[in-house]
Parts: sequence; C-alpha cells; structure tokens
Amino acid sequence: MARTPSQSHRLSLQENACGRGLLVTTLALMAVGVVMVHSAMASVSPPGAWYARLDVRHWLFAAAAAILLLLGWLADYRYLAGRRGRAPLLAGAGLCAALVCGALVFVPGAGRSVGGYHRWIRVGPSQFGIGFQPSELIKIALLVFLAAWLSRPGRQVRSFGKVFAPAVLLIGLCVGLVVTQDFGTAVIIGVSAAAALLLAGVPWTYLMSLLPLGAAGFYAFVYRSPHRWARMTAVVDVWTNKSPSAYQPRQSLLAVLTGGWFGKGPGQGTLKLGFLPEDSTDFIFSALCEEWGFVGAMVLLGLLILWIRHAWQIALESGDQFGRVLVGSLGFLIGFQAVLHIAVDTVALPPTGIALPFVSAGGTSLMLMAAATAMIVSVSARRGHRECAT
Repeated sequence: MARTPSQSHRLSLQENACGRGLLVTTLALMAVGVVMVHSAMASVSPPGAWYARLDVRHWLFAAAAAILLLLGWLADYRYLAGRRGRAPLLAGAGLCAALVCGALVFVPGAGRSVGGYHRWIRVGPSQFGIGFQPSELIKIALLVFLAAWLSRPGRQVRSFGKVFAPAVLLIGLCVGLVVTQDFGTAVIIGVSAAAALLLAGVPWTYLMSLLPLGAAGFYAFVYRSPHRWARMTAVVDVWTNKSPSAYQPRQSLLAVLTGGWFGKGPGQGTLKLGFLPEDSTDFIFSALCEEWGFVGAMVLLGLLILWIRHAWQIALESGDQFGRVLVGSLGFLIGFQAVLHIAVDTVALPPTGIALPFVSAGGTSLMLMAAATAMIVSVSARRGHRECAT
C-alpha cells in the first residue's frame, strides 16, 4: 500500500531499489572522476606541496562528497518546503545565502579573479588554494526554492501575474549575478529553472515569451563579446590556425579521436601533458576518451544514462508534488549539464567552462551535486514501495 506524504516512514535501501541504484551509480561516477583527475594531473613539471595538488584535494572532496551522499539522504526533504503548509523558510534562506555569496565575488578582498573572471570566493588560508564557487550553489538553491514555492497548497501556478512574473524576476536576478562572469553556467541556471516551472504546471506558452529575452542575452553577451563570439566561430573550423580560439576545441577533438576503441591506457595519455587545457575540469571527457577509448566513453555514458533513468523513475513515483518537481528539476540540471559538457568536448558546442557532474575536478561542484543526489534519494525513500524498473 502506498504511503501518504504526511507519514514519516522512511524506506530502507533494501526496500528502495531506485534510491539504492542511484547511490551506487553516483559513487561509480565519483570513482571514475578520482581516477581521471589523478591521471590528468600527470605532468612533466614536478608536483608541489601535497595540500596544493589538485588531485589530492579532489580525493579529499570526493571522500567528503561520498559521506554527504550516504548520510544526507536520511534527512527528510520535506523540511525544505516547510512542514504542514508553512512557508519554505529553509529553502528561502538557502537561496538568500547563495545570492549573497554570488554578490560577494565582486567585493574586493572577498572575490577571487581567475582568468579575468570573478567566479570564486577564497576559503581558508591562501597557501591551500581552496576557493568556493557561488554560482554552483545558486544553481541548486534556486531549483530547491522554486520547487518548494510552486508546490505550496493553493499556489495558482497558471497565474501569469501571481506566479510566472515573480518567478521570472527571481530567475533573472540569479542569472544576472552570473552571466557577465560565466555565460555557460547562466544558461544552465536559466534553462533548468524554466524546466522547474514547466514541471510545476506553468503553461509552456508563458515560457515561450522568454525566447526574446534569451535572444537579447545571446546578442549582448555572446555576439557583442569578441572573445565569446570567436569561440563560436572557431567551432566551425577547428583545424584553422588563424584563430587562437580554435586551439582548445582542436586539442579536445584530437584527444577523442586518438583514443581509438580501447584508448592508450590508464595514465598513458599524451595530450594532457600541457597540450589539452583544463584536462581535469572542462575537458575531462576528452582526456577519458584518449586513455580509455570508445569503450570507456560508452561505459561513462552508460553510467550517466542510468543515473538519469533512476532519477526519472523516482520523480514519477514521488508521493507529492514537491518531490516530483524537486527530483525532476535537479535531475534535469545534472543531465543537461552532462550533455553540454560532452557536446563541448566533442566540438558540437564551443567551450563554455562546464564541468562534467561527479567526474570533473572541483570541490564546490562535487559537494553540491552530491547534496542534490542525496535530496533525490530522500524523495525515493519516502514514497510507496515499488520496484525500480531495470
């Protein structure tokens, strides 16, 4: 018998096939990330102090993310929406904190500039080189708040003035804090938030009205930006030597093509030795293709597809509206980001600085993706007992 959302019973992992499958798949993706980041950091230059090495920090963050994942799902996700009809104060507080952090990157002394862009807040002593990326927190916090706010009893989700317009203003604020510094992340935030609105029941015709705004944003932040527009045009002909922006896509494509069927072997990639920029983050899928080949790439894609399938099944079987919107929007976010990353690495899209969820180096992204997955598993643990389709 299916349990109602008001009941506090939590299914164990033995009873929860979908949740168990999602946990195992996520841990497998994290393991792939640990191996690939360690391999990608192989360099002709001598390593520095252990606490300054990216691969060591990634191991530590991966261990912390695994602990967060395995313990976080035990918490009741419904507290985020406010129990018994109360306002979603916890989700709202999280979003406010994310927005404050997003604004702090522009404050001298608090923000940290990397490559001319203000995307980071330094955390801890400078010798450790640890930073926090607020845009990653905004991605998750916005979706959690939208799911909680739109799922409240009596919410008129089809009302343009009472729901859609305020939601668009909030989304615009979140995107506006990020877009000048990280256009790729801003696109993910905007598209994922639109997906959350659609899942909550907002008419799709309302969302179509945002297309002119999207076109205007593309014109202002891509077409009018010589650097970003050069990246767009470089994808058309990556083999040209006339555009410096074609270097990254060309090296990424070479890494994918030279891997063959089975790759050059673990740790045997050559393009990572200073030839493929950002091989542990933005182009880690290319590095994986070079060392593990087509077969390794298909295994990774299989894990990602399995992750998305489990999340989709959990959303379908959720016992309440908040759970459905929460799982659907978070699952869309992670799936959409994975597709964008792979499209960039295979030169179907220009470089955007998008990490591969659970795999790329980056403590902020890894921890928050683990937290998002824990929320999804928490939803699966508080529904009727059904077997997950295999």
